[in-house]
Amino acid sequence: MQLSEQQIQQYDEDGFVLLGQVFSETEMKAMAGAFLDDQEVPGPHRVMEDDGVKVRAVYASHLRHPVFRHVVRDSRLLDPAKQILDSDVYVYQFKINTKRPFGGESWSWHQDYIVWREVDDLPSPAALNVGIFLDEVTEFNGPLIFLPGSQKLGTIEKPKARDEKSDVHVDPEDYSLKSSDLAELSQARHMTSPKGTAGSVVLFHPEIVHGSATNISPFSRNLLIITYNSVGNLPRHRGEPRAEYLVGRDTTPLLAVEGAVA
Repeated sequence: MQLSEQQIQQYDEDGFVLLGQVFSETEMKAMAGAFLDDQEVPGPHRVMEDDGVKVRAVYASHLRHPVFRHVVRDSRLLDPAKQILDSDVYVYQFKINTKRPFGGESWSWHQDYIVWREVDDLPSPAALNVGIFLDEVTEFNGPLIFLPGSQKLGTIEKPKARDEKSDVHVDPEDYSLKSSDLAELSQARHMTSPKGTAGSVVLFHPEIVHGSATNISPFSRNLLIITYNSVGNLPRHRGEPRAEYLVGRDTTPLLAVEGAVA
């Protein structure tokens, strides 16, 4: 699967491109079942909501479940990633952000790259986020919201919060933008929210400003995000590397696989 010239141009201009439904209903059932199993596996890779009961995010499912091991190598994702980055790639990070019905919490306005630069010493934003909608995403269930073109601003320098939100991962709130930052940015850039059926895929830049609101609907919104990194952009880890569930240790270039997810 190759992106068209128009899609490449949209990604370069807006910082994201929505590909529509890439995976079939049958494939999405396989992913949903795999996630139901994996979110029950205890460990620090499972991040909980503030109530300590509901799951907020699950990391590195591709290291534990064959369905997701296939997904990260699927040519429908891997080929566009290599095309955008003009490089072989590996999985830098894999996570599934969950939003349960009636209360799945928000994710603060932020950029991804500043986190990876500060905590992993990632040399550059030569990476790509690939989001797979595990549920239908509507305006009601807390969709991602982007500020198109904000990646062109580069890294917006933000000091890390003194009080960390989580001790098992770096929550975007630790590097979140202030309300005044958003007010200024939104004067020049409209907000937009990619929506679509389960199986839709959105590609987005690690420096685009984004966030999402609380899910107040009766429908879940689970979002799988694979971050592919260029093999020429390895983190330098000034200190002890973060746990493998947060930062991929296997930097061998991924080889694409064909066939349906099952």
